[in-house]
Amino acid sequence: MPAGAAEDFVAKCRQLKLDFVVFVRHASSAPLYEGAAKRSEKPHDWKIDDQMRVLTQKGKDQCAAASWFRELDVRAALTSPARRASETAVRMTDRTETEEQKVGSVYLRMVAGVHPAGMSEPCEALFETMGYGPLRVFFEAEGGEDAFQAYGDAVCAELAAAPVPAGAGGGLAVFGHAVFLNAIAFKVAQAAGASDAMRAALLDMDLGETEGIRIELLGGDVAKYPLA
Repeated sequence: MPAGAAEDFVAKCRQLKLDFVVFVRHASSAPLYEGAAKRSEKPHDWKIDDQMRVLTQKGKDQCAAASWFRELDVRAALTSPARRASETAVRMTDRTETEEQKVGSVYLRMVAGVHPAGMSEPCEALFETMGYGPLRVFFEAEGGEDAFQAYGDAVCAELAAAPVPAGAGGGLAVFGHAVFLNAIAFKVAQAAGASDAMRAALLDMDLGETEGIRIELLGGDVAKYPLA
């Protein structure tokens, strides 16, 4: 499938003199509360309930321990509007200021489609049935490759339209959810010129909480963070 809107997103990033995009899975969060709406019965209500899930203490500790992210030269962050993702973004982009070093805040904005609810019924149904796992498993399911590529392309269109400032910092971070985040990353890697080997490696990446996938915008090289 062609890269589609991901090409517009990559072109915009290059125009802004960004060198890489890093896709970060949110930290550990609380489950849906007892009695919450079911997606199959009340999808709109379920989406609202799902978006309100908060980070657990474990999740907050994971954000604090994610030193790999703070070592990156990130200029801005785009995040799913779900609370668990946006709170992860706020916590992981937080920078401590000392008397010796003044630190500016990282630009942060929400992008609706990064939260997959309501974006693709086939993708949501597959995830509901299959649970967590690498993107390759979902691509191999019936209709999965087309569905997840279409979802990734739709989100790339939203990312391309999102405001990102010029300035210092060579990276853009995107905070989101499990395999859906991998699908967006796959489209971006494809548009950036990733080799077959790099795309195959991305297909087999299964992100843990507060782990990331870095895509180089010139050439499409892919790396999983924290580095082994």
